[in-house]
Amino acid sequence: MLNRGIAVSWMSAALVAIVSGIATSAEAFVFTLTPVTNTTPNFAGTILINGTVTMGAGETFLNPNVQSSVWLPFKPAFTAGFNGPGQTWDAGFLAWNGLGTYTGAIYNHQINAGNLGYSGGMPLGLYNFNPLGPFGQQPAIQLYYIDPNGVMKSSTSTYAINVVPSPGSATMIGIAGVLVARRRR
Repeated sequence: MLNRGIAVSWMSAALVAIVSGIATSAEAFVFTLTPVTNTTPNFAGTILINGTVTMGAGETFLNPNVQSSVWLPFKPAFTAGFNGPGQTWDAGFLAWNGLGTYTGAIYNHQINAGNLGYSGGMPLGLYNFNPLGPFGQQPAIQLYYIDPNGVMKSSTSTYAINVVPSPGSATMIGIAGVLVARRRR
């Protein structure tokens, strides 16, 4: 016959172990991207999609070349998008050892003739649409990790690219307006 005090004590100890096990398995993995990155129609460099990835104790980061998903950005009317050659993971992010926190460029985009809608440059506007993307058809990046219990999990963050007139173009438009105004006088 089992003493009631021992049975209650054993059940209390088991419950505390279960609850503390749940508390220690809370995920610390955090992944965020800069919501909107601005560029110009003919920007010749790399458009860096910046973000932060933070790993918790006991979590294992899976390199994006092993497991990841990317939904590239398009204009809402699906008339232009960053889908040509040169859209790739940033080399610095790929070189990260997966420990602690990484902050910097995560994904790179290029303006080139292979992009949908390219015509001597990218059309102006906000590229915040992907017909297959998560969260209401938005461009996004999904990264994977293994939690302390050995379960593969993922985290998804959205982003957009805003193509705005180059500063030189805006200045020239302003100067042209002044010249037109002077000729009318």
